[in-house]
Amino acid sequence: MYNLSNFGERLKELMDERGVNSPKLAEELNTDRSNITRYLRGERAPLYDNFLKILNYFNCSADFILGLTDYTAENAVFRQPQPFGGRLRYVIEMCGSTQYKMQKSGKFSGAELYGWLSGKKLPSIESLVKLSAFLGCSVDFLLGRI
Repeated sequence: MYNLSNFGERLKELMDERGVNSPKLAEELNTDRSNITRYLRGERAPLYDNFLKILNYFNCSADFILGLTDYTAENAVFRQPQPFGGRLRYVIEMCGSTQYKMQKSGKFSGAELYGWLSGKKLPSIESLVKLSAFLGCSVDFLLGRI
């Protein structure tokens, strides 16, 4: 299971570096301030869309803010993420895996894979971390940002 405190610590670090407080970030992300507080405390992970907004706002690597790498990619130019279902299908094929292998491993259910691949559901932050580890790629690559 992914440790949410990593995300909260990195988010706090980015906010401090840029002089942004919780109310300001909440306003910029068009979300409730209590959500930002929960993220910072490691009580909740943002939903997919808010996660992307945070990445864009700070122009940072998804892998950095998730605590998966110490490289901030501060001056990097990230692409807009592609629709997740199509991107996941591409990454699965590129990494030499299949939906069957992913289900057989016991890490992913057929229902969740179908939801993601069909575009009917978006993954949680924990699922993004799990997918990137299984496929051997970065979260940024999985999202199509690099």
